[in-house]
Amino acid sequence: MMLRNERPFYGWVIVTVAAVVSFSQISFFNPVLGVFIQPLTDEFGWNRATISAAAAIGSLGGAVFSPLVGMVIDRQGPRLVVAAGGALMGLCLLALVLTPGLWWFYLFYGIGRATAVGPTSLGATVATSNWFVKNRGLALGVMLLGNRAGMALLPLAVQIVLLVGSWRTAFFALGVMVLSLSVLPSLRYLRRRPEDMGMLPDGLAKDIAQTPAAEASQAEQHWTLRQAVRTPAFWFITFATSQMFFVGGSVNLHQMPHLIDQGLSSTVAVGVISTFAVAGGVGGVLGGLAQRRFGVRWMFSVSLAGASLGLVLLIQVDRPALAYVYGVYYGLVFGSVITMMQGVYAEYFGRESLGSIRGAVAPVQMLFNATGPVLAGLAFDITGSYDRIFWAYAAVLLLAAVWMALARPPKYPTTTS
Repeated sequence: MMLRNERPFYGWVIVTVAAVVSFSQISFFNPVLGVFIQPLTDEFGWNRATISAAAAIGSLGGAVFSPLVGMVIDRQGPRLVVAAGGALMGLCLLALVLTPGLWWFYLFYGIGRATAVGPTSLGATVATSNWFVKNRGLALGVMLLGNRAGMALLPLAVQIVLLVGSWRTAFFALGVMVLSLSVLPSLRYLRRRPEDMGMLPDGLAKDIAQTPAAEASQAEQHWTLRQAVRTPAFWFITFATSQMFFVGGSVNLHQMPHLIDQGLSSTVAVGVISTFAVAGGVGGVLGGLAQRRFGVRWMFSVSLAGASLGLVLLIQVDRPALAYVYGVYYGLVFGSVITMMQGVYAEYFGRESLGSIRGAVAPVQMLFNATGPVLAGLAFDITGSYDRIFWAYAAVLLLAAVWMALARPPKYPTTTS
């Protein structure tokens, strides 16, 4: 029988704050940038590859700092990292209101996105993973409801502001929102690990550490970064997640322009994006529950294959009804993928060095994340269509599914070196 603290488990407070932070950081994610593409093109004459490059610059910036940030989170916890990240994101959004040209846009959008995909995202995810073991998949799925809510609501909110105001007003509103939601809650509530507060993961109390449930928690394997990189599983997982970053960032940025190119109105296109995000929230929770029952390896692989089929469906979209079918289906499988992608390293290598491990692989993932959207933008500028590049990306996701299927859990080393 699993014994718990009498008070509500503080880990769910961590999940709630991380969800709020995940909501606000969507301001620098590609679905929101996709809504700005047309008004920025209208005012400055920038093409889609040029605008996509802003996201690439930010992703590369996040890659540079993530290894150091990961080590800081392992040692000091996520509180100051996430709060400082929220402040910097908000200030960068306010600076974008004053954009006079491309260099300014690249500078402040790049810094803001680097903070969102690097320190802020890493801190929120590691914090959640550190507070749960058995229920980690569910906790990450709930945390990512904030992410999905941001993808559902923020593009729609930006579109509404664009209808009654300007893109500069939209950036101002996003900046105020990020500063309000990210800074103070992180400073007040985020904590490093349950052990720091006299608890064990999933709500077990330290004073019952000899119960079977507590012993199972204590038996969790804690790999160092050096040990993890010597396993084939580490590299298979990194290949799979990096390819998902490559494709996911591209589709998130370019799906709205693609839908408009297919004859849908901007209002319908935003509605499809919001539907995709809502379905992603459901898929994220379901994916977390399925991970607990069937294991992350096979569920992650199946979800990646399902996401590949979603891109095939996106290519075929030519009317609103089919577009909404795409939004629901791809949202469900994509949400499942994101939940498992956030938790897979913790499931394989434990919590002790999770920040360092996640920080070490982030440069590879962010390099792929930076490259994918730019290639998609170039493909459109050259061919006038996204069809060929989306077919190629569907194949990339199938290969990622193969890598994940090959990621057999490694045997914990008996000695360290």
